Amino acid sequence: MKKNILNPIVISCICFLCLYGLVFSSCNKALPGATPIIYPPVNDVGTSIGDLINTDTSFSFFKAAAEKTGQLAQLSDSNNIFTVFLPNNNAFRASGIPSIDVVNALPATTIGAIVGYSIIPGQQFLSTDIPVATTTVPNEQLPSSLTIGALPGTPLPLKLSTFPSRTTTVFYDNNIPVVQPDMKMRNGVVHLTATLVAPPSQLLKDAIYGNPNLSYFEAAIARADSGSTGLNKLDSLLGYGVTNMTVLVPNNAAFQTLIYGIAFQSYLSARPTPYTAMDSMYADATGKGAVAAGPALLSTNSVTTAQLKGILAYHFLATDQGAGFQPNIRVFSNNFATTPGVFYTTLVNTLIPPTMQPGVMAQASFTGPFVSGLQFRGAGTFPPGGAPYSNVANALISSPANPFFDNIAVNGVFYVIDKVLLPQ
Repeated sequence: MKKNILNPIVISCICFLCLYGLVFSSCNKALPGATPIIYPPVNDVGTSIGDLINTDTSFSFFKAAAEKTGQLAQLSDSNNIFTVFLPNNNAFRASGIPSIDVVNALPATTIGAIVGYSIIPGQQFLSTDIPVATTTVPNEQLPSSLTIGALPGTPLPLKLSTFPSRTTTVFYDNNIPVVQPDMKMRNGVVHLTATLVAPPSQLLKDAIYGNPNLSYFEAAIARADSGSTGLNKLDSLLGYGVTNMTVLVPNNAAFQTLIYGIAFQSYLSARPTPYTAMDSMYADATGKGAVAAGPALLSTNSVTTAQLKGILAYHFLATDQGAGFQPNIRVFSNNFATTPGVFYTTLVNTLIPPTMQPGVMAQASFTGPFVSGLQFRGAGTFPPGGAPYSNVANALISSPANPFFDNIAVNGVFYVIDKVLLPQ
């Protein structure tokens, strides 16, 4: 019997603000000079990481979690070495867990996954071991102690990875700032995080398709995949656990605006010019009728498969692998550029010569070390004729539990945006 790649117990764990990548590398962009909280340096080579957690009451929440799941003992083992992205009690509270009672009330699988994801076994990574991000520098990919299954076709354990990155002033684990790095202990190093860095709960496909506000995107994927097979299908990529992607997902209102415009323009294109008031009235009625048809309209000839394939390909970030662009880049909100005019190539670059398509323009803004705004710009405008990269799509917060914009899944991260980006 074929073994399931993903452990359903782990995949059902609570999802906070984290992400995972395995086979492919993820890329950072230049980050701002945000200022983290600075604590006095710690260099206590006589104390193990487990001893620190046991004796320092500021880690009592984590201690309760690690004791509940039997994971604390390993951190006291001086025969092993660890890198631990450790949340203190304030980090638990900032993540919506106010007390030890709440920690103890959570299922053991949930708590065990949170603790396991914070521990990098067998390696000691200081903040200075992580290169400072420049124009394009990969995140450092570190396998955690959390196993979710086996690599396809092998007995090798499949580990959730965590992705630290660094600027000249801020050290991040995934998209979470480290408020005190490089607490050197006897059996490794501890980095104190601002909030929990917890494992994801779903694949991109499940997270996106399970959101009723993204039903047009799901319908567009189905139509664009017509005639394709295997991993040539966008749907297959979204459901493939061993990958590492960044996807921009227009919400339903964004698709409705596009559909209205296509239907409106299509009606007028069949009318002689100059247009009359009656022409505009009927064009408006045609556009509204197209929107009223709902996502099912995307399965009709009102929009062609080629149109949707090109539009959707523009929403998957990709990098040049020499044999074509591949969706192998995971970009957290804090990895996007803070200055205008920085482009991120997409799967459209596999459809047309890259020199003709610089990609999607993206820009992040920060409040302290946290992202407070994120915008994307596409080359095309609707109706045609506008200035390139003038159509701004804002990344939307899709749930109150996701204040940092990143919608994180096992196989990547996605951003809900309020406009459909057009490649040309």
